[in-house]
Order: sequence, then structure tokens, then C-alpha cells
Amino acid sequence: MRNVDPVLSNKLNSQYQTKANNAQPKMSVAIARARNTVSDSSYWVVETIRQKTGLGDVSVAPRRQKVTGPPNRIYEIHVNDGVVGTSIREYPDKFKDGWVDQFDVGAGSSVAIAFDGEWERYRNLWRLVAHEKPWIFWVDNTGVLWAQLWDDTGTKQQLATGVVYCRAIRAWKNLNMADKDQGIVVGYIKSDGKVYYRNYCQLLDLSYTWEPERQVAEFTGTALSLNLFITNDYRMGFVVEDSFNDIYWYITDRNWAGMAIAAESVTVAPAELKVELIPIDYIGAYTQETISAVPAELGVTLLYADTDNDFMALNAPKTMLDEFNEPYDDWGWFIDLTIDHPIPSLTLANVTVTNLDNSTVIQMTSIEKVDDLNYRLHVSDVVESGLNNVYGDIQVDITGAINPAGYTYINMTHTFTPINLIPTFIPLPEVEVIFNE
Repeated sequence: MRNVDPVLSNKLNSQYQTKANNAQPKMSVAIARARNTVSDSSYWVVETIRQKTGLGDVSVAPRRQKVTGPPNRIYEIHVNDGVVGTSIREYPDKFKDGWVDQFDVGAGSSVAIAFDGEWERYRNLWRLVAHEKPWIFWVDNTGVLWAQLWDDTGTKQQLATGVVYCRAIRAWKNLNMADKDQGIVVGYIKSDGKVYYRNYCQLLDLSYTWEPERQVAEFTGTALSLNLFITNDYRMGFVVEDSFNDIYWYITDRNWAGMAIAAESVTVAPAELKVELIPIDYIGAYTQETISAVPAELGVTLLYADTDNDFMALNAPKTMLDEFNEPYDDWGWFIDLTIDHPIPSLTLANVTVTNLDNSTVIQMTSIEKVDDLNYRLHVSDVVESGLNNVYGDIQVDITGAINPAGYTYINMTHTFTPINLIPTFIPLPEVEVIFNE
């Protein structure tokens, strides 16, 4: 505790505590809540993880597993004397164990870490409820970028080559539209100074996969460092420092549809039916009659009646057997449709699929309804390879579809680039005869 100032002490010891003798003491009291988060609204918590020579890149991620609670553990990945290692710290650190080393993954130069999880709304704000273990990323001494789910070596996979620097973040996921998931984004700089990224996100069939490598084409300089961020208005962004020490930042479109406003509900109170039977006096009647009334079941149905609608399309894998009877995924036989608003009866007569490369119609054999908003198109086997020999984009048109209220939707069109196709190998022609005239 602090000692009382001598001037204030004299005032407190005065016989009369009045303004007249300048002995009316005053004091201010500051009250702060107990620290239960990594950073408070009034101060930052600064903590030394380790201190020695030979330290390199480092990345830290907190784990929160309850939407109403603080983080319960902090995970970390670092470079120490050219070796990539990991450690954890309990939060709060009740037993004062500090940072506890976990495992090494090998030689490396740049590291990153990010938790996957589920976005949940709490007090009108979205919070990420993390999964049990984070994803870690590192660049080895040959420039290969690796990804692994913490200590599960069975998930280790190569993401890119020629990499010199990496960073990662869990970006926004739209809970109302399955295909609008930015996923875990891994941004990295290659030896050519260009910026690239890959996403681990949800597909239309609700499965998760690492999407192909993409370049941040808007950045045209030579990158030296990189960081990632998310904004409160549902965007994700890149911050890039170039060789002239200029800082550039690039942000995505808002991934907010249906997220910014809490979900609404419509409640219909049960209707009341009252039947009153009034006695009737009959003169000369042989018997007294009785009237019974059974109230009919009442209900209210709210039907979507707008004619505006839209949809997304993407090819999906089909499990096949190879010549050795081993299963594999063939992406040339299914096209999945995810529609914004229900179409009670969608048939092949409403759907046209076109190969934009040669303007030919791709034949479908059937359409399968998965649920009210999801359909699967089955590609005809008239062409043995299905979609595998398609070059360029595919266009899907939906026309004449009827909404739940019986009105016709405005015609819809979506164009997509099919992924994971394997073109059929066509052998070169063999020479049958050579002659000279």
C-alpha cells in the first residue's frame, strides 16, 4: 500500500474538517475488474514467452471453447535455432507452469497458427468457439509450406512450394449459406515476391477441403512481409509490406448475408373457437334434438411469394472403383445446386447445363432433391468421361421454376469453373503406312 502524503495526513488529523481551515480532505478511488482476458479494455498484458539467442519467427493463438467465457489455453509455434517447435500455456496459469514445450516438427524458417471453430452469436456479437486443437503451418528449409492439425501427423500435408513467409487466420463463415465460408486462410509469400493464399473451408456438400492455390493479383510489387486480419463488418483482409517499405492492404467483399441481423421468428397464437348452444323449445315435437359442433383444425402457412431467387453450382465427387477395385473420387459426374429460396418442384425440364467452351449442352440423366434448398444433378454417361474433358466454365440455367406461393421465379443463371477434373488420356495416333508418290 502507498503511504499517506504528509500534507493530507495533517488535514486528516485536524480537529475540524471544514473548508474554512482548508482541512476538507478528498480522495479518488479507482476500481478495476479482475483480469480474465488476454487483453482488457484499459490495458494490454505483456508477457515474455522465452528469451535467448537464436530465436526466429513466432505465432500465438488463444483457444476459447465457451461463447460466454474467456480463453482457457494459449497455443504457440516458434522457430528456435532453425527448428520449429510448439508450446502451450494454461489460461489462467493457476499453477504458474508458464509456457510448456510440446513437440518439434523439424527445420524451418517461418510459422503460423490458427484455430478452426464455429461462429456463435453472444450479446449481438459473433464469437469464434474454437475446436480442441489448432492448425499449425511452417515453411521448411526447402521452401515447402506444410499444414498439420497440431500433433496429429496423419493430417500433415504440403500446401505450396517456393515459400519464404507465411501467416494464417480463421476468417468469416456465413452460417446461413453453406458455400459462403472463407475458412482458415493461409497467406504466404513466394520467392518471386508475389502473395498467394489457400483456404480450408466448407463445400456445398458440407465437407471440408483445402481449395487450390490463388494469387492476390491486385498486389503487383515485391512483398517482404505479410499479415492477415478480419473486420467487424464480415470481411477478411491482407496487409502487405513491399520492398520499398510501403504498406498495402486488400479486403474481401462482405460475407454477411443473414449474419448482421439476428434471426427473426414469427409466432402465431392458437385461434379460439367458441360454440354456444341455445335451448330451443319445440311444440308438438316427439323428441328433443341436440346439435354437436367439432371445431376444425386451424393453421397459418407463410409461403415465400417473391419471384427473385438465386443459386450456386459446383461439381462434386462421386466414389468410383479403379481397375484394381480401389475406390477413388471422380469429380465429373455430379453438379450440386444450392438455392437461396425453396423450389417445391424442380425437374430436369427447368435446368439447362452448357459447356461455354464449345456452347454445347451437357446432358443430365436425373435430378436428386437433397432437401428444400439443395439438389444434385447426375451427368449422363453418354460421354464416358462425364465432365472430365470440359475446358473452361460451365453455365447452369434454371427457367420456369415455381415458388411455394405458385408464382414463377425470374430466370436464374450461374457460371462456375469445375474443379478436380482429370481429362481422359487420348493416345497419339499410330502410323499404319508410309508411302511416297
